[in-house]
Amino acid sequence: MELRTIEQFNDWWTTGKVRANLLKSYKRALFHQILKYRDDKQIILVYGLRRVGKTTLFYQLIQHLLDDGVEPGNILYFSFDVTKAGIEDVLRTYEQEKLRRNFDAAGRIFIFFDEIHKAENWQNELKIFYDLYPNLKFFICGSASINIQKRATESLAGRMYDFKLSPFSFKEFLRWKGIEVEFREWQLYERSVLPLFHDYLLKGGFPEILDEESEDKIRHYLRNNVLERIIFVDLPSEFGIKDMELLKTLVELVATNPGMRINYDALSRDLKRSKPTIINYISYLEYALILRRVRNLRPGLMATSRKMRKVYPTNVAFARIFAPESSPGIGRVVETVILQELDAEYYFRDNTTEIDFILKNGRIVPVVVKYGGEPELKQFLRTLAKIGLDYGFVITRDIYKEEKINGKRILMVPAWAFVLFKDEFIR
Repeated sequence: MELRTIEQFNDWWTTGKVRANLLKSYKRALFHQILKYRDDKQIILVYGLRRVGKTTLFYQLIQHLLDDGVEPGNILYFSFDVTKAGIEDVLRTYEQEKLRRNFDAAGRIFIFFDEIHKAENWQNELKIFYDLYPNLKFFICGSASINIQKRATESLAGRMYDFKLSPFSFKEFLRWKGIEVEFREWQLYERSVLPLFHDYLLKGGFPEILDEESEDKIRHYLRNNVLERIIFVDLPSEFGIKDMELLKTLVELVATNPGMRINYDALSRDLKRSKPTIINYISYLEYALILRRVRNLRPGLMATSRKMRKVYPTNVAFARIFAPESSPGIGRVVETVILQELDAEYYFRDNTTEIDFILKNGRIVPVVVKYGGEPELKQFLRTLAKIGLDYGFVITRDIYKEEKINGKRILMVPAWAFVLFKDEFIR
């Protein structure tokens, strides 16, 4: 490899700073979290969907290092998404032609590898350099569409801290817009924040479209730059997938029917593909962080059923990117954003009753979405009685009140407020 191939990524070697157009003024919470691990030996892995801001995060970290007095030549950035290369080739060229001294005599070196999964045998090569040169601090990132976390965990156990970078949360979205909502006064903000909540439902927190106004452009961006890149480029290159149209069909089916219960036999008949193929392809889309399966929590609250799983898009914007006339109703869209925010893994359903989401992080927290008029609570109350709980949350459009009915405490909370302050409401 020629040094000039690497130099094109590292303007700060000559200018002393990252180009302004590569930086953003807003810093995600993950930026500050990663800085706590700056002086640790372990590799920092950042993974997540395409276009969520991983590269921007790296440039901000690099600028922070420069501001902190790190020698510009001691910071290396390389993107394997742009140039096909091997890790050893890049590092040896940098060592020999830029540093012009061996790594073990070069002091502290910070190395940022973008889209590292595209480098062949990257886990093993990285492990070798990590073990040989304790002074090298690696920051690596890759799209979750390549299941990078699993591979890194298997090969780099004990050598790595991993962090997931998600699209902007609704709270971050509001901060981007210059709005800070205080929990103790949240009801005063409803009129100004509710329209922005619906704006967020369309954009899903992807940084490059936060200020975009055109719905057509938003949908086009998400289809072309996120979903289709994963479906037609990332997953086929990783898993050797040939039937990309099936991937796309499954994504569109779930996106337009969030919360659909999976019947693999029916999908096999309807899509004219084998049942194992359908199961595998949905698993690939889960690896890609495009789809998410939610398990049915069975009676006794200790077991889950392999049957009757529901599937959702992982990001609420995916439910709105196909033809507007095929978009799900607003209630299903809000259900998707609640799932996204809760990171829920379970729901409950039997022959007569259903609860949308049940959190199981130390205790059972039942949540049902009723985004319309005055919610009907009879079924919810029956379900709470059936699973032996005396409280639950009902997510509404604009109703906030607490009721005590037949010994059950029901807290109704507007969706936008619940998304912002779930930890305060669920205590």
